[in-house]
Amino acid sequence: MDNSKEKAAAMKEAVALLKRQLLLGNNCVEWLSGMKEALLHNSGAELSGTVKALEPALADYARLEEEQAAFLRQQGCPRMSAFVASQPDSVERDVASRLVGKVNAQGKALRESIALNQQLMSRSKEYIDFHVNLMSGVQAGTIYSAPGGPGRDGGRDRKMFDSSV
Repeated sequence: MDNSKEKAAAMKEAVALLKRQLLLGNNCVEWLSGMKEALLHNSGAELSGTVKALEPALADYARLEEEQAAFLRQQGCPRMSAFVASQPDSVERDVASRLVGKVNAQGKALRESIALNQQLMSRSKEYIDFHVNLMSGVQAGTIYSAPGGPGRDGGRDRKMFDSSV
C-alpha cells in the first residue's frame, strides 16, 4: 500500500513539473517571437525590452530543468518519458504522457526559435560591421599578393579600430 502511495505522489509531482515546464516554455516562445520581430525590424528599444523580459523566464526555465533532473535522479530514470512509461496505468499517467509530448514539441520549437534568433543576430552584427567599415573608410585587403609585395592588408595606412584614427 505504501509503495502505491509513493508512486501516486511521484506521478502527481511529475505532472506538476511538466505543467510548469509547459507554461514557462510558452512564455519563452512568446518572448523569443517578440525578439525575432525586433531583430527583423532593427528595433533596438524593443529588442532591449524583450531581452530584459526574457532573461527571468529563461532563468526560471533553467531552475525548473534542474528541479526536474533532481526528480528524475531520485526516481532512477534518465528521462521524463521513461518515468511516465514505467508507471502503472492511471489518469495521471495519461495526462503526463500527453504533457510529455507537448513539452517535447515545445522544446523543439524553442530550439528552432533560438537558432533563428542567433542567425538574425549574426546577420545584424555583420550588417553593423559592414557599415562601420564603410564609414571609417577601411578597404578590404587583397586576398592574393605578389611575393615580396605588400602584405594581405593591401598596404593601407589605416586599420580598423586603430587608436590613431
